[in-house]
Amino acid sequence: MPPQTITGWLFDAYAMADGMRLWLIDASGRKHRLFEPFSPVFYLGGPERPLKQTLKFMTGLGLPLQVTPSEGIEFYSGKTLPVIQVRVLNPLHYAKVVRWVMALEHKKKHRADTLDLYNADLSLTQHYFFSRPTFPLALCELEADAAGTITALVVKDSPWATDYALPPLSVMRLRMAGKAIRPDQTRIQPLEVEIEGGTHLLEGEGPRAIIKQFNRILLRYDPDLILSEWGDPCILPPLIDGAERLGLELHLNREPKKVQARKESSYFSYGRVIHKSAARLLFGRWHIDLHNSFLAGQTGLEGVIEFARLSRIPVQQMARTSTGTGITAMQMHLAFQDKVLIPWRKRVPEGFKSALQLMKTDKGGLTYTPKIGFHEAVAALDFASMYPAIMLKYNLSPETLNCRCCSGTPVPEIGHRVCQKRRGLVPRFLAPLLEKRATYKRLKSLETDPDLKNAYESRQSALKWGLVTTFGYQGYKNARFGRIEAHEAITAYAREKLLQAKALAEDEGFELIHAIVDSLFIRKKGATERTYEALAQKISTGCGIPMAFEGIFKWVLFPPSKSHPGIATPGKYLGVYHSGKAKLRGIEARRSDAAPFIKGAQLEMIEILKAAQNQADYEALWPEVLSCFEGHLETLRTGQVPLVDLAISKTLSKKPEEYQKASLIAIVANELAARGVRLMPGQSIAYVITDEKSKVTADRARGLGFMDGDWAYDLEKYEALLQEALAVLCLSGMKIPARM
Repeated sequence: MPPQTITGWLFDAYAMADGMRLWLIDASGRKHRLFEPFSPVFYLGGPERPLKQTLKFMTGLGLPLQVTPSEGIEFYSGKTLPVIQVRVLNPLHYAKVVRWVMALEHKKKHRADTLDLYNADLSLTQHYFFSRPTFPLALCELEADAAGTITALVVKDSPWATDYALPPLSVMRLRMAGKAIRPDQTRIQPLEVEIEGGTHLLEGEGPRAIIKQFNRILLRYDPDLILSEWGDPCILPPLIDGAERLGLELHLNREPKKVQARKESSYFSYGRVIHKSAARLLFGRWHIDLHNSFLAGQTGLEGVIEFARLSRIPVQQMARTSTGTGITAMQMHLAFQDKVLIPWRKRVPEGFKSALQLMKTDKGGLTYTPKIGFHEAVAALDFASMYPAIMLKYNLSPETLNCRCCSGTPVPEIGHRVCQKRRGLVPRFLAPLLEKRATYKRLKSLETDPDLKNAYESRQSALKWGLVTTFGYQGYKNARFGRIEAHEAITAYAREKLLQAKALAEDEGFELIHAIVDSLFIRKKGATERTYEALAQKISTGCGIPMAFEGIFKWVLFPPSKSHPGIATPGKYLGVYHSGKAKLRGIEARRSDAAPFIKGAQLEMIEILKAAQNQADYEALWPEVLSCFEGHLETLRTGQVPLVDLAISKTLSKKPEEYQKASLIAIVANELAARGVRLMPGQSIAYVITDEKSKVTADRARGLGFMDGDWAYDLEKYEALLQEALAVLCLSGMKIPARM
């Protein structure tokens, strides 16, 4: 039988014995189950004696391996190193071979006896996509024999394309029936399923009936994507366990394999604890939990797909990983193509610095204290993607800082040197990323189709998160291609650019109202949009970093600090552009830990004030604002506010039992733990303040969902919170109602 030719999108890829299972979806929506032989490799480098010992150990494993001499480029020095290539012929053996070799290296006591492992902790799908010209959702044309084994494959797509098409995906939406405040993780509950325009309610006599109904829908519609709400922790685990216990079929996978379960975890990053929920990943079908995906929550499915194509991480994995992992994968792919050896663990410590050097280098971004109070006709100017633009312009990358190959270019203020001979990996990675984001922004501005306009916005937003993370990862100690000296150099250049921009603006007669990291708030009597655009262009030319004119505020308010009423708090303000769009930072309406009722009340008051053209208008509208405030106060006092709208969300920084002080979050966390709710650091909990001043600790707050009996909210406390939301909007000399 002659080989069949198939054109379609690479929908899924995962390891099987002796190769990779690939799923393609063609333009008609038909699914094709295929196979391609594949064997991943890793590399060993180091002294001859321990190398021989490790090779002897691997021979004793009795697994099919191929060991051959090879070479690769060391990342920091750029020198070519001799290494040993280890090819694992069966991909399913790869992880355990690497794990055994790593364990052997861990046992060695002396650094001189240890080996360097390279490319050893890439996932199997990364190995596959890195060594092939393809990527997730690439449009491909291939030939396959009668058994479905690929004999030829041509990619008709590029991850850097901006006008790419996507396959026709059938989507199932899955959620728990009703509006449960707190999802139950322990039992199968009635479910709602939306597919092909219809809604199915799955309920009945016990879990058996629900499992059978769900399985019938899976078989009937065979969805490509299951979009769930709480699917990872609350819906799929009880369904899977229940089907296994009852001996029922559950066709979640298209492949005859068990659903892949990833454990939950907590870790510390950027000064806060982050919780990564458990995940349930499918084979041949996607499952994305909208409550367990940062990227999907911020950018939608379009943003997840954009990142998956660029990072070579399959879509349902990309949905659950961080943007940092995504940009690291993009950098690793570039290194792989350059034949750079990707180290198993980073062995470049921070260079020694004296106390004086630390004072010079560890400053971060530059911030000026805002001029307190109300200001009219203030313009906002922002450096566009400032940190990535600096990395690109000045060649800032881990391997280019303080190199040994040349005297380098000195970094302003801090004394680090930047290599003049090598172009860094990070700048080379950033160049096409910045260009692609700029293209999406341009396409969005020209597009009239609302669906395409939204798609471009989602994709550019995903890239924006990646660009932000690229800078942050330079200061992250475990980042594969990060280095604190690069982080320090970036912020040093950023401080210099902000100072230059400030000086250029003041030389032109503009008054500085506020400046923070990459933004200027300035004004000048009689200045127009054209005036500010001309200034932005002059700053762009003078600084060598593009600056954009964002708009002119009709008014902007910098409220006083709570602890120091005589000064304003940087980064906390509200303003309204001439377009009518409001910009809010640091106030209750933008805070994730503010109760929805307080947020909503403040937003309604701001909506009234948006009509103000100047301070006189603002003051004239104040009685209307007070009336709005009194209305919300009355609603609060008469008990008409639903408890869910008074819930305060906080993130656990430790396990419940590790809290030593009886803070409200500690009280509620211990209450929930006592009721059998399993909590981990980084998870969020919601609670209602019931009696903050109570002498009985447990009575001060209750977890949302456990407000049983005669519990009510602490009226005095919520009145105080509402009054604080009003006080932020109050100008000097204005009066606000006194507390009870």
